Amino acid sequence: MREERKLQILAKLGFISPVALFAMLFGLTSCSEMSETIAATPDPAIITLIPYANEDLGISGLVPEGWAEVKPGQFQREPGKDPTWLGQVSFQGATIEQALADWNLPEIVDSMETPGLIWDLRHWDLEWPDAEKLVFDVAVSESVSGIYLVVLVTLSEESELLHEEVLEPALQAFAPSEVSQDRAIELPVTPLTQEPMPIDTRIRPVDGMVMVYVPAGEFEMGNTGIQWMWSGSLIGGDLDLQVFSDERPQHVVYLDAFWIDQTEVTVETFRKFIEATGYETTAEREGWGAPWTDGPMEEEWPHVPGTDWQNPHGPESIAIEDHPVVQVSWDDSAAYCEWAGGSLPAEAQWEKAARGGDGRLWPWGDTYDGNRGSFCDASCPVKRWNHNSYDDGYTLTAPVGSFPGGASPYGALDMAGNVWEWVADWYSEDYYALSPDENPTGPSFGTERTQRGGAWIDNESWVRTTVRHSTPPWARFDDLGFRCAVPAE
Repeated sequence: MREERKLQILAKLGFISPVALFAMLFGLTSCSEMSETIAATPDPAIITLIPYANEDLGISGLVPEGWAEVKPGQFQREPGKDPTWLGQVSFQGATIEQALADWNLPEIVDSMETPGLIWDLRHWDLEWPDAEKLVFDVAVSESVSGIYLVVLVTLSEESELLHEEVLEPALQAFAPSEVSQDRAIELPVTPLTQEPMPIDTRIRPVDGMVMVYVPAGEFEMGNTGIQWMWSGSLIGGDLDLQVFSDERPQHVVYLDAFWIDQTEVTVETFRKFIEATGYETTAEREGWGAPWTDGPMEEEWPHVPGTDWQNPHGPESIAIEDHPVVQVSWDDSAAYCEWAGGSLPAEAQWEKAARGGDGRLWPWGDTYDGNRGSFCDASCPVKRWNHNSYDDGYTLTAPVGSFPGGASPYGALDMAGNVWEWVADWYSEDYYALSPDENPTGPSFGTERTQRGGAWIDNESWVRTTVRHSTPPWARFDDLGFRCAVPAE
């Protein structure tokens, strides 16, 4: 069931997933409303190349100034806003024969000789349904110590220009030799405009939850154009491109001031509600919940009898008091928040609390950091999603508030990862085009409710502050919880 809901969104968005490094199995599904231009052709006069060196990768060369290094040797012009991407890596000890066997590279279309290396140039054209054509230029070379890969991905309209202005100079400067420290530089990071602000908190008397204050005012909700998110690792061989179309158009929203729970509601706190009211959750009433279970993708979220908020990962499991409560439906979550004197946050409230006033991609900033939340890392049991570069030590959920470095500008914690969170709104893919500009509360009806924030099963692309997710309100999983909001007095 969990995979079904993720695949439903991928079906709406479009998805590229190379099974192995640049195998590029282009299993694209249809994608609506993706025809708008998302990036203008760059002016060659403003493309400046600067030295780059990475001792761990054993490479040095040139990269475009101002492109963000999102992973070692991997650079994006505008992360999240267009797919333009440059990657430079080395694979020590590997051979061309292994590369040809494992990577399913296309035929050689040209070659290029640079100091000490001869590059085979290969080329892909990818037709994007109802949208843009992407061009992949791949250069592969070999020396006695390994093989080297330089990849440029561009929109077709700018591919010729960037091939000449970026790829060719990068190949000419590429050096798989010992790196001189005086050539290594740090690329600039786009500064955030919102200054650190004092955190205002209060205790909600009914359940003892700590809440943080979000002041009244405007913020930009959603994203401009289509969101192109490279995730995975070129080095690790799991690079993929995901495209999100339900986060647009970006629009200015005014919200009245409100308080929102600093963390997700915990098992311990939810127990107070049950003991005070005698409430029976949907999972308890219907006799089953949906825990993640290792197996074929289509069978990973079965309906398991005896699974509920006290036994979240199956009937033999025991809920941990300081972890977020899960296996709760939308109705369960809304009932709790009403008992606590508030409600589930509106989708707009949730997003403002997560990203603040400067439009950041993650609660802490515009650069992904897998150490700032509970994501699908080395401890994650879902091997096709996990990133081994990070390890939070938790297989599934983590205790709430475990990652203070992931706090939002208002001091809200766990807004990225740990568990998806129910919000009050019905879900509509195109609601942002119709949304009122003051205190929006979502569509007046629907068949699915919205969740935000991502979970322990997700990483990078899916834990951004603007990602939208949806499932029927009766759904319950062991990666889905909630927090509450209260209007400011």
